[in-house]
Amino acid sequence: MPFVTKNPSYYLSALQEESSEPLHVGLFLSGSINDERRSEFVALGKAIRQTSRSIRCLWLRFRDGDESLLDAFRAFGAELVGATAIQSLVFEGKVGTAEVQCMSGFFTQNDLRGIQFRRTDVDMSTFTMLRPFFSQTTSLKVLDMSQNPGVGDDCINLILGALLEGGARLETLNLGESNLDG
Repeated sequence: MPFVTKNPSYYLSALQEESSEPLHVGLFLSGSINDERRSEFVALGKAIRQTSRSIRCLWLRFRDGDESLLDAFRAFGAELVGATAIQSLVFEGKVGTAEVQCMSGFFTQNDLRGIQFRRTDVDMSTFTMLRPFFSQTTSLKVLDMSQNPGVGDDCINLILGALLEGGARLETLNLGESNLDG
């Protein structure tokens, strides 16, 4: 299980270091976010965009939150536009289209090698919004959409069509309509 923190400023000093060692950034997003914490999310997004260090994975674990959480995450996502250090992205938990859409600008300008949706609330509307990303990516190697109850055949067909259209060369593809163990 990856380390995730509610404190976005935890990573600021590591992102400013000159090092060839890749980082793992894990955020636990839940509850309400006050103005101070929101500014920490903005500062973290800016630091990620400006860092010379590679970020092996940006892990975003969501639990129940209110509109202030979505607003802070939207501001964080806006700061990530143009960030090239992130190699893979994981969405976990109470993530739906609104949360993924906060990262839409980031998706338009990156070279992600992996993206994973772990036990989320994503559905057809999420993947319709992500279709341009999947149809334009050439760097994506890993896609994991398993264990998401809202992912059905239509979602899978949409994503596979977009990936084929864009010419992505996946090495790992995990699909599943829901938790097959349940």
